Amino acid sequence: MIRTTRFALVLVAVSVTAPSFAQSPKDGIWDATIMKQPFDTQPFRQIKIPAWVQETIGCGYTLSVMDGKARANAAKHGVTISEMGFVDPFYAYYDSKLLKKRSPHVPPDRLAKDIAEYKKLGVHILGVYPPCLQGEVYETRPEWRRIATDTTEIPTIDMVKFPHGGMLCLLGPYGDFFIDVLAEIVTTFPDVDAFSFDGLHYGGVCYCKNCRDNYRKDAKAEIPRMDMNDPAFRRYQHWADRKMENLVQRMQTRLKGIKPSLALVTWTTNAGRWGHFLSIPRNMPTRMNLLLDVPDQEFWLDETNRGTTIVPAFANAYIWATTNHRVAFSEPYILSHGNPYGKDSFPPQEILRRMMLALTYGATPSIAVAQPTYLQQELYDCMDQVQARKPWLTHKSPEPWAALVMSDNTRNFYGRSAGLVEERYMANVLGTFRATVEEHLPVAVINDWNLNSADLSKYKVLILPNTACLDDAQTAAIDAFVRNGGGLVASLDTSLFDEYGTPRNNFALADVFGADYRGLIDASGGAKEDLDINFAKSIGPDYWEKRKNVFDFQQDTASFLNRGKMKTYVGPDLVTFKGPAVKVAVKDANAKISGTIRAKSIAGAPALPGVISRSHGKGRVVYLAAGFDAAYYLYAYPYERLILRHAIEWASPTPSPVQVEAPMCVHSPVMRQTKDGADRLIVHLFNDLNTTAHHALPNEDVPLREEVVPIHDIRVTFGPQYKLRRVHLEPGGKDLEMKATLAGTTVVVPKLDVHAMVVGELEDER
Repeated sequence: MIRTTRFALVLVAVSVTAPSFAQSPKDGIWDATIMKQPFDTQPFRQIKIPAWVQETIGCGYTLSVMDGKARANAAKHGVTISEMGFVDPFYAYYDSKLLKKRSPHVPPDRLAKDIAEYKKLGVHILGVYPPCLQGEVYETRPEWRRIATDTTEIPTIDMVKFPHGGMLCLLGPYGDFFIDVLAEIVTTFPDVDAFSFDGLHYGGVCYCKNCRDNYRKDAKAEIPRMDMNDPAFRRYQHWADRKMENLVQRMQTRLKGIKPSLALVTWTTNAGRWGHFLSIPRNMPTRMNLLLDVPDQEFWLDETNRGTTIVPAFANAYIWATTNHRVAFSEPYILSHGNPYGKDSFPPQEILRRMMLALTYGATPSIAVAQPTYLQQELYDCMDQVQARKPWLTHKSPEPWAALVMSDNTRNFYGRSAGLVEERYMANVLGTFRATVEEHLPVAVINDWNLNSADLSKYKVLILPNTACLDDAQTAAIDAFVRNGGGLVASLDTSLFDEYGTPRNNFALADVFGADYRGLIDASGGAKEDLDINFAKSIGPDYWEKRKNVFDFQQDTASFLNRGKMKTYVGPDLVTFKGPAVKVAVKDANAKISGTIRAKSIAGAPALPGVISRSHGKGRVVYLAAGFDAAYYLYAYPYERLILRHAIEWASPTPSPVQVEAPMCVHSPVMRQTKDGADRLIVHLFNDLNTTAHHALPNEDVPLREEVVPIHDIRVTFGPQYKLRRVHLEPGGKDLEMKATLAGTTVVVPKLDVHAMVVGELEDER
């Protein structure tokens, strides 16, 4: 994150009146309507992104601490937007009517000079204001302070020792004051093009008087103690999410009313920092990203952020997904380790790897431009590589075929614990994502709010990896999607909980799965025969732990599973499955049990359904009572990848639109670009081979790639539905020979170093 230089201050603040807000269709700044969430009082609409933002490739931070020569170099290598501080946790950098203390460390003419220099270089100005820390306000308006525990006692801090104060509550009057300061900045400095905030979140819970009064008014209840196992607290968090979203809605309305092209280009909490996914209760709702013109994530690959796993790839696919596949930034951190943090012997090759991985999955790599001398030119070279790809990086969307749901409600309300959410839920998503990457299946990551008929209609198959928390509207949309011919692959507790994380008696999608929930499987004593009657009332923290068992898996060799390598890897034999599983009862006489599991430690244990397949209306469904998706991330066997692939392909009514034949280390997302009157397919090819991967202690291993082993002769086949007039390899513009095959049009990429794009120019069918 960009952190402004910190100084000391004491100050006064002013009271403000909260403006009214209506997010109506007539407001020109709002775009498509998004699915309703609890405590929504009006339709929720995503922000309409200004044209200049959609064209922005080259967000480069740290120009504010560079001299003129270095800034000019940054602009030369593609930087078109960078930060400039206006307020820090101690001072304002200008003569503010709202913040009375002006920084003695910033000369009176500094901002004017910097603004003029940025404009001369063609660099958009990204104004910085860290929102949750403002020492002056903290000292003079104690009633605006966040109270993190269930008490009415306002926290105090030694303002001499800690002049920045503590966290302020953005959900009350301070939020309006914050907006007032931003409005003052853009009015005083009309050349400001965007704002960035370090920490735009509410911290999970607040018990200040403003929050207590507002929650009592809106929910007719008191804010409960922070406990994710308490339904009352989970209800409160939905309310706090809506209050946080409303702050950003008011902010956008106010600021774009002053300058319509102004944008919020700011930090968000997502998978680029794995710890953000472990923040439970969450600090901000994922849906809030739709209110930002561009969310930017910190993208770390150190040992604490799962750097050598599938997580970095997923992080970039997910940040793009949270924008509804519009515009997202991802800043690769140039660090060798996160513990301790440092760049010691950081190989320049790794900069390129991280930037290319970001853009492979739809995010635009932002970067801290100021680097040590030994890395500076290498960084510029990497920035040049991004610019060489610019024509194919904007105005794009995933080519729709399969959709993989990452449910923030499930992560938060079902995962419930920072220490266990990875195993309880994220493993299902990451295991599925890993399988689709390695099998080169074009999959788009989508969100809770995309589970509606309009959004689902684009896709052929929907994947719900343990998507436990679904509301009635979502389950109805999924049911209709399958009945109308779509495919579905779901696992474990999918639809067993509502949008608050409250358990149901049975799957809401039981009729779609063709199976009823019957409880947990006890590997030490066999399967429980009946559903626990108390399940619908409450579940304890041990619910998920009781599913950790070791089983024997056996496939039906006459089923769709037993294809290709499955005949070699499994065949008719029993193979080990170590992972979560639930007991279900098949309710459809026409459903097929394509695979069974039985407790490994119990002699004569019954064979239970592990994989169920059936038709539902015009569509097909595969339900995995055994969590092969989680297992493929946590305790993997290759056959689990094949099960996931075969399930997706069998459920889909059509084959994958683009097929890639390459080693599993090659990532190959497929995108559609509509730009300048042209329509094209773009297949990204990213070589993720790490020649020193997994040689270190696994928990401490970090990807620090020093060399490239090229991949040769990658075959890309575009389905017969596409009419192609030209296929070329970028950057470089090399034409690839097109060969007609039964599967479509095939081209061969002779050599892949780190990253390339196969660009298929589509015929104009008008």
